[in-house]
Parts: sequence; C-alpha cells; structure tokens
Amino acid sequence: MANDRFIAALRNEKVDRVPVVPKIWVDFSARVTNASILDVIQDPLTALRVIALAGKKLGLDAVRQFHFYPRKLLKHDDKIYEINSKGEKIGTIDLEGGLATKLFDKKYFDIRNPEMLAHGNWISPDSVVNNIEDAKAIAVPQKDIFDSFSWGKNQKQIIEEFGGDMEIIGDCDSATMSYYIRFRGIEKALFDLIENPALVHTVMKKGAQTAIAKGKYWLDNGIEVLRLNDSAGNMSLISPQHWKEFVFPYIKTVCSELHNYNKKAIIYCHICGNVLPVIKWLVQTDLDCIAPLDPLGGFTVKQVREQAGNSISLMGGVNTLTLLNGSVQDVKAEALKCMKEAGHGGFILGSGCAVARNTPEENIIALIEASKNYIQEIIK
Repeated sequence: MANDRFIAALRNEKVDRVPVVPKIWVDFSARVTNASILDVIQDPLTALRVIALAGKKLGLDAVRQFHFYPRKLLKHDDKIYEINSKGEKIGTIDLEGGLATKLFDKKYFDIRNPEMLAHGNWISPDSVVNNIEDAKAIAVPQKDIFDSFSWGKNQKQIIEEFGGDMEIIGDCDSATMSYYIRFRGIEKALFDLIENPALVHTVMKKGAQTAIAKGKYWLDNGIEVLRLNDSAGNMSLISPQHWKEFVFPYIKTVCSELHNYNKKAIIYCHICGNVLPVIKWLVQTDLDCIAPLDPLGGFTVKQVREQAGNSISLMGGVNTLTLLNGSVQDVKAEALKCMKEAGHGGFILGSGCAVARNTPEENIIALIEASKNYIQEIIK
C-alpha cells in the first residue's frame, strides 16, 4: 500500500519503490479537482478534502492536511473580504498568495484568543507582540479548542475516506521563525535576533508548547506522521548561528516531547531555502526526516546526504520551477538525479517547496513514473 511505502521510507526501511510526496496545497488542489477556492476558504472540511482528492487523483503516497478557520466572506468591489460576527469587514483575502486574511487593523489579531492561535489564517498590519509581557500572554490552544473546530472529527472523516490510498500527515505548526514572524512581522523579527533575543526565546517557548499540543492531538487521533513548518528559518534569511540559538533548541524540545509521548511518532520539518549549513544540527534535533531539500537554496540532494549521513530520511529535492515550467522529460530527469543522489538512506521524492497552483498535472504524475522507472533500473 502507498501509505506503507511512505512510512517505511521515513523509517529508513526497505521499500518497493521511492515514495512520491510533493507538497500540494489547497490552491493547486482546488484547481486539480475543479473546486471553488471560496468554498475552500470558508469550509474547513472542503479544504481537507480537496487536498486528499488531488492526492488520490494524482497517485501520491501521502498528503499534508491544513485546518482552516471557518471564515465568513463577502465579495465586493472585485475583492474578497473576511467579515466578523458583527458583519464588519476586517481584512481582505490574499488570493494571490497564501489565502490568509490581511487584517485592516492589528486589533483584530487577539494573541490571547486560543481559537485564533490554533490557526494561521491572519496577517496583522503591525506587530502584535511588543514586549515580554505580550509574549507571555500568547495563548497556547489545547485539545478542547481543537475539538471545538471539529479537527479530530473532520480528520477522521478524511482518513476513513482516503486513508487506504495514501498516508495523511498532521500539521503541528512549529516553534520556528515562521511562527515568530506571525507576531512581529519579518523585518522586526530579523532585527530581534540581534537586538531582543529574550523576546524571541519567550515567543519560541509558546511556539514549542503549541506544536507539542497539536502533535499530541494528532497522535491521539491516529495520525502517525507529523510536520513542523518553517519557510523562514533558512540561511537565505538568517545566519547558521542564529538558527542554532533560536530554532534548534525548540525543534529539539518538540521532537523529544512527541517521541516520548508516542514511540511510533514520525516527525519531519519543512524548511525551504538554503539549509545546508545547518543539516548536522537538524539531524541532532532527532527529527526523523528533513524536507524539502529546496534546490533554489543552492544545494543538491547529494550534498545534504553527505552532511546528514544515512541514518535519517530525506524528502523533496525537485525544483518547483521545473515542475511548473519544465517538460515531463525535464521533471523525470531531475527526479532521477535526486533519487540517485539520495543514496542508500530513506528517501521520499518530492518538491522543493509547495508546487505552484498552475503546475501541470502531468508533471506531478511524471514524478511517480520516474520512481517506477528508477526501481526498474535498479532491478536490471
């Protein structure tokens, strides 16, 4: 089965062929399944289902799941607005980017509200955490909050419907730069690494607590593979030394807590961009897998394997621009190169980051064909 193949590769065990798990998100998935993106934004279950449907249609070995907040929308003046319970427009939906609500005023971002902190669907126009007291006030959502949004119920429905076709991956958020930027904005966040380290550590502790709470929740709900996310904690933005000081200890804490909580837990971290200078530290966090090996960060799968060794699994490697603009043959050639460079350690073939929404379906399918061709080549 596809999910058995994926789990085996993550555990560095023998597989019948290299699993294929590109990062597909709701925008790409909605296009592939002819779903309305507005339905995706408004209905959390639809957001989960379109990704699973797209994964099944394309023959993927696993898909990641993202739990949206059930936002109420209003279309006006060629824009889509989120409206609150009072009927007020509180921000515009970023249809060209990550579908988050760009809030008009930071007052709508309540750091003390665990319901809001359970999701990552809002962008404040200004910093919402400005001192240690603010940081200590950040809510850490727990099981009752997740249940109030029917996370477990919705996810169980998706697992029952699609779990026989692919593995379902639980998203834990994470105590990483992406989490910190949510409260401070990217410019202030980067300056804080130098000018206000105490604030960074205080916020990161809340991020670790949140990731642990989410991880335990998904493990209790039958999800074995957990994802930590950080699209900003790479050497394209911060130094290796800052990563070691501000990110490493919290990823390690999350991994330790969740592995101790459930010995079957498998944890990987998605950090796109250049991570080559911190690969050895990533291994020391006790992650089970490193992803997504983004070639746009200026390194190769071979270089990562040389740094990481064969004891940890790797996932990703194929350039998202090749998937978007290249031919089927281009994709197959790049995929073959990634698989060869991965060597004898566990490896999952995937994209260097989220695939663009207009990526041709045949280029995703080409990854699977490349995997099948590769195993046939080895057998010969």
